[in-house]
Amino acid sequence: MSEELRRTLRVYEADYPGQPLVARRADLEVINQLRAQLDLPLVDAALREIGSAAEADPPEPPPPAAPDHSAAREIYRAYLAKVAELRPHRAYADRVARATSGSGPTPVRPLATMGTGGGPLLCDHCNKPIVLEGGPHHGVPADAAWAKNPGGDWKSWVLGGLVVEIVTNGTLRIYHGYPGRDARQCCNAARRADEQAQERHAPQRGAETFHALRMFLEHEFPDRTELERVDLVNDILNTVFSYDPGIGVNRPSGAS
Repeated sequence: MSEELRRTLRVYEADYPGQPLVARRADLEVINQLRAQLDLPLVDAALREIGSAAEADPPEPPPPAAPDHSAAREIYRAYLAKVAELRPHRAYADRVARATSGSGPTPVRPLATMGTGGGPLLCDHCNKPIVLEGGPHHGVPADAAWAKNPGGDWKSWVLGGLVVEIVTNGTLRIYHGYPGRDARQCCNAARRADEQAQERHAPQRGAETFHALRMFLEHEFPDRTELERVDLVNDILNTVFSYDPGIGVNRPSGAS
């Protein structure tokens, strides 16, 4: 009897997949009746044994872990803080450079009044004011000469030369001297010390940091172009990790 039930069950189960939906519902009842008589596990509409591991849908794979941008984010925050710190000093450097630019004699007003706290511009190497050359103020510091003859936009030659420089971090440097002429002059001594400091500076972060920052910026600024993000990465690396000459002796009003 059981062998006959098994043959009948095999026929029903073999024919089941090709049956119309209505017929399959009826066949499924018969299949499970036969299985019950044979002490076999019941099956579902897909003929999977109810309660078996095959019945359950395979578990959803876990979502991929979100990229960890924490290290790059900290670098970016340090960059923003540094840019904010440098912003007034960079603007000040541009103002001084414009005020003292041009060929021939130098305007005396900026030399006498655009330094820290409204005082004279000082040499970043020797910390002394710029001295004028020629005329009634020959050999006189710019601020002292201006105090005797304030007002107007009068100009003077500078005794021993003058260098107005915006360095790599965008801040101002003022030096006595002529570049390259005499190693003892302030501008050349300062340049030599700066080159030595650059040589001692640890190398900039490598490709791993560049990649981490690029991925972070892609996540933070999806609307920017790839070129814009790469330019920003380079600016971040230069600002945060490259040699920093610091902020010069001369400071804008309100800055420390």
